[in-house]
Amino acid sequence: MSLSNKLITITGAASGIGLSTARILARRGALLSLADYNASKLQNAHSELASLSSSSKVISTPLDIRDTDSVNKWIHNTKEKFGMYIDGAANVAGFHPLWTPKNVQDISDEEFEEVIAINTTGLFKCLRAQLAEGVLNEKGASIVNVGSVSGLIGFAGDAAYVASKHATHGLTKSVSKEAGKRNIRVNAVAPGQTDTPMVQAMQAENGVLPTPAVSLGRSGMPEEVAELIVWLLGYESRYVTGSIYRIDGGMLE
Repeated sequence: MSLSNKLITITGAASGIGLSTARILARRGALLSLADYNASKLQNAHSELASLSSSSKVISTPLDIRDTDSVNKWIHNTKEKFGMYIDGAANVAGFHPLWTPKNVQDISDEEFEEVIAINTTGLFKCLRAQLAEGVLNEKGASIVNVGSVSGLIGFAGDAAYVASKHATHGLTKSVSKEAGKRNIRVNAVAPGQTDTPMVQAMQAENGVLPTPAVSLGRSGMPEEVAELIVWLLGYESRYVTGSIYRIDGGMLE
């Protein structure tokens, strides 16, 4: 079944996995409501995606997912703008501090709370707004959250991020059980090291990161993760919910 004219919201849409997801959806004719913290990058993404699809099919909203009122307003305005229920959501926005490994006793309250505020509480606020009554299409909506292999195992020196991504996976599993009776599916993807602007910034700060020890011998690309997200948003995955899909090139094998 086509994603043409299906209404999809995307956080973290200005770059990396979020932008790659939006590109695929735009080419398939979806209606897009884009959100990102970086307003200038979001405007650039909006222009590109409108050229791939149509300006009438794309709206964009600068958004801090930590702000409850802003999240609620974004979801409300999306539904009002297009005059229809939302068919899917890709919750991609996330944060990782520039890579300076710290053991837990060396992490400040502020450092820990910043990661949790975006990756966990921000995701919760998006899910709460999306799952409010009368928002999603209960004939078959789909939510996809972006977790991480860090949500499946532990990594020394990265406790805050690891904790936040375990929470992403836990939220996904719990919410899937709540939403299933409304014909709403909730899944997550768990990428390994992926060549996104966030990883590139870490490399610029600290030098080239070691190539992950994965079966395929390379980092993943944002569009590879995006293709899995789009599949989970679509009709072909209609019997899949509560699942965490590793996409890590064999990193955890």
